[in-house]
Amino acid sequence: MADSVHSSPYLSWMQIPEQLRAPILVMGFHGWPNAGSVSSDTLYYLTQALRPRLAARLDEETFTNYTSDRPIAQIEDGIIHELDASVSELTYWENSGGEHDLLLFLGKEPSFRWNVYATIFVDVIHRLRVRKVFTIGGVQDTVSHTSSALITVVGSSNSVLDEMTQLGYGVRPSEYYGPVSIHSHLVKTFSEVGIDATSLWGHVPAYLEKSPRVVARIIGILNRLVGLRCSTEVLDQKSQELDRKINEALAKDPNLKQFVESIGGPKNPRNHVKGNEKIIRLDDFVKRDHSKDPDI
Repeated sequence: MADSVHSSPYLSWMQIPEQLRAPILVMGFHGWPNAGSVSSDTLYYLTQALRPRLAARLDEETFTNYTSDRPIAQIEDGIIHELDASVSELTYWENSGGEHDLLLFLGKEPSFRWNVYATIFVDVIHRLRVRKVFTIGGVQDTVSHTSSALITVVGSSNSVLDEMTQLGYGVRPSEYYGPVSIHSHLVKTFSEVGIDATSLWGHVPAYLEKSPRVVARIIGILNRLVGLRCSTEVLDQKSQELDRKINEALAKDPNLKQFVESIGGPKNPRNHVKGNEKIIRLDDFVKRDHSKDPDI
């Protein structure tokens, strides 16, 4: 491991984990491809479970459009105490129980210079001899919270797709035409330099902001692919609790219940929800104090 700090215009290395064994890179992004917080929640969960070490920080200012993605500040008594500096971290974890060590990255989807952004990670892949890359995304869909979690996949090759669809988790090849995220750009770029890359997409009900069931399914897939033993017990408990709250909410509102039950039925094929469509959300309803609601 290098003791000195290595820097580039965008990526500052704290330490270079040169000893990693056949590492696999898992990437997540805030922003447009993070419906249901699937991408960020998956990376947060892995970080909490594995406690990886810091390898490098990416300064995202060059890639951020501050007119649409404003920095977050904490102001108390007129004084600014914290200001989001738009810095994301690349971490690493040595997997003593498996053949592959792990690299984790969670950042904001870049607004500009996708080619430059992709090149940064091509360099990381070559420097650390990364074997495979997985990007994690979330998409709003006409699926129900009671349905088995749907995961679709975009891959850099037919062999990658075959590996994914044979896992036994109901993973399906993606069928899509429309605007794409940084995930697709990265997969295409990595494939051009001979790196196996896979983009896993969790489909979440359009009426929910969180889906621990979908995150648990993705963690289960990564367990198989990477050789992890990351328990999903906490996510399973959260799923059950969310289901309970949703059922209580639906019992209070027959119209809402009819809407939710109509989703994912035979007359409702799974289609991506367009960004300009109005989304009915249960989250605020679930959090309400229903003791103050009038009797139905």
